[in-house]
Amino acid sequence: MRINIETGELLAFIAVAKQSSFKAAAEGLFISQPALSRRIENLEDSLQERLFDRTTRRVSLTAAGRLFLVHALAVIEELELAIKSIELGTAQRREHVTVACVPSVANHVLPQVLQRYAQDHPNVRVKIIDESATDVLESVRKGEADFGINFIGAQEAEIDFDELMHEHYLVVMADNHPLAKLDSISLHDLAGEKMVSVSSSSGNRSLIDNAFARTSYHPIIQYEINHVAGAISLVAAGVGVALLPELSIRNAPYTGIVARPLSGSAITRALGLIVRKGNVLRPASARLATALREAISAHRD
Repeated sequence: MRINIETGELLAFIAVAKQSSFKAAAEGLFISQPALSRRIENLEDSLQERLFDRTTRRVSLTAAGRLFLVHALAVIEELELAIKSIELGTAQRREHVTVACVPSVANHVLPQVLQRYAQDHPNVRVKIIDESATDVLESVRKGEADFGINFIGAQEAEIDFDELMHEHYLVVMADNHPLAKLDSISLHDLAGEKMVSVSSSSGNRSLIDNAFARTSYHPIIQYEINHVAGAISLVAAGVGVALLPELSIRNAPYTGIVARPLSGSAITRALGLIVRKGNVLRPASARLATALREAISAHRD
């Protein structure tokens, strides 16, 4: 069967899928909305499938659209690689892997894994999506990432969640803080302390808020910041105490801080490898997934 699909139609489809908006996609592609709509209509005619559900308020992918997006992204990425290989004067096809992971893994596990991986697979190009847990989940769900390392997704029907470890939260403070003298710290010990916390929209914050909700006292959130790295810097400056996931502290290049385990009501999160249900990883992706699985599982209690 003759394939009658143009590259511009694929790019238009991907842009609308990512932006969930014809207007924003058209602006990003520097074309008019009518021209963009014609490209989408031509693509749907070629596939004989409706790719988007459109209402006056939003645009969303149909089931066929979600499936086609995975392949459209792969086609465009392969085309980009082919062009780059020609520009470099080589016809060698380079494998590529896209992994999505939460920042604690991206910062404190992935570098060591990639160092060994690169030695065995020097021609594999790796793209890293280091974002929040919600963004990591969406990257895998939409097919933008081959797989992800995340602490949410276990309850998602279209996601396979392979648990790797239970990560504990630690109490982190400046090394001259009075609580630093204790071997372990309870939630009750934190009553009245000025706390440094990640954003209220973060999955980390939800776990911490739920833990304190089960007690009769609540922490004072004095400083709120979007990323764990920023929270650690504030703690090191001595402005407050933070509850942070273990991987964000382990082997971190910070001075002037100490971490203590929580006694009594421990706070943990299940960290796992996530893939779209039924998705079979390509060899290069499978090898990196295995390397990450082994590295993270080594931290298991």
